[in-house]
Amino acid sequence: MRDNRASDPPPSATSQVTMLLGLAGYLSTLILMQDSDAGRTEAGVVAMLATAMPMLAHELLVLRTYRDAAAGLDRLQLHRINWPRILLKLTGLCGTLGALAAAYWLFPEYHRSFYAPFWEACRMVLPVFLLLAAPYFIAVDLWMRDPADGYLHSGHLVLGRLSKVNWDVLRDHALGWLIKGFFLPLMFVYFSGNAAYLLKTPLSAALESFPAFVSYAGRLTVGIDLAFVSIGYVLTLRITNSHIRSCNPLFWAWAVTLAMYAPFFSVIGRKYLEYNDGLGWLDMLGGPGPAVVLWGSAIIAAKGLWAWANASFGIRFSNLTHRGIITNGPYRWTRHPSYLFKNISWWLLSVPFFTTEGLDQALRHSLLLLGINGIYFLRAKAEERHLSEDPAYVAYALWIDQHGKLRWLGRMLPVLRYAPPATAAAR
Repeated sequence: MRDNRASDPPPSATSQVTMLLGLAGYLSTLILMQDSDAGRTEAGVVAMLATAMPMLAHELLVLRTYRDAAAGLDRLQLHRINWPRILLKLTGLCGTLGALAAAYWLFPEYHRSFYAPFWEACRMVLPVFLLLAAPYFIAVDLWMRDPADGYLHSGHLVLGRLSKVNWDVLRDHALGWLIKGFFLPLMFVYFSGNAAYLLKTPLSAALESFPAFVSYAGRLTVGIDLAFVSIGYVLTLRITNSHIRSCNPLFWAWAVTLAMYAPFFSVIGRKYLEYNDGLGWLDMLGGPGPAVVLWGSAIIAAKGLWAWANASFGIRFSNLTHRGIITNGPYRWTRHPSYLFKNISWWLLSVPFFTTEGLDQALRHSLLLLGINGIYFLRAKAEERHLSEDPAYVAYALWIDQHGKLRWLGRMLPVLRYAPPATAAAR
């Protein structure tokens, strides 16, 4: 295990340069497509491509992340091409996509008009995806040290060769696609809507007043966040070492994570933990003045740091998965910076302690938002339990406890300190 007293944390699976290239691509799209006639779906697809392509190029051509041992790739061996195995993997891919499509067709949730932009994007992108699948599978199969991956065992299942299926490998494969299948539609719908808003909103509107600037900056930072988040669910590629290494096996981890997303949040958030009474920070502070500038600046800072934390994943963001340990950017300051700054921004925006309905309602709303904060605390703990299977995360978390900017909080509240698993101590 790396010495947690070292001056630097363990190496990060991502590069801040990669993140900056993606950010430049995203912002360039907003500038070049301003006032264009592009529809919501087209804006979302183009913005995602413009964000993803520079990052992919940097990962492949500069960082050469395919050389990382965790990628499971070896020297390309053109002489060992195995057509039956490649065809079996492509069969597994088709079976996986077919099962996902059947789930979308079956569940009423996905028949809502809310998901229309995602289905439109699928019609645009799916033919290209299928066209690229064959050469990608051929190249990766020739490159892999152990080519018996989840697609191979999915192919065995589709063909009814149950005796040849490795059920553990197939389970991880299915969980990874379940995660992508659930989150990608949501993230793309949110992202495309945000992109369409930013393209149709002139910058002059953001400069009309400071509150207008805070609102626009908030939408912009959320758009940046969603760009990287959406891309993460698409680019689970072994050739960039951004594949899913493992999925969180804990049921309670899935429960607390899914609780914060539609359609589950419509019950939990709206029926049980609704903390917003319609009054916000501007209602509390009143007219223009220094307090509005200071509070609004704090909102922008919190949202910006939240977006930076998720953008630091580059092409590797995904809930409930391990795709490499992030130790740079805001992750050099503290564990779970995305959750921290996201929750801070909600307190700053909604000010639940301010109400015209009396002290008891202020207390009730504050306790309800603390309930939301508690769910994110549980999500953080669930992620730590999963990621602690990797010695790199154990070394990183111990380093943060010693060198992080918020280490004093852990000393005051021991529940916030990292507790490595007993197996890590044995290593």
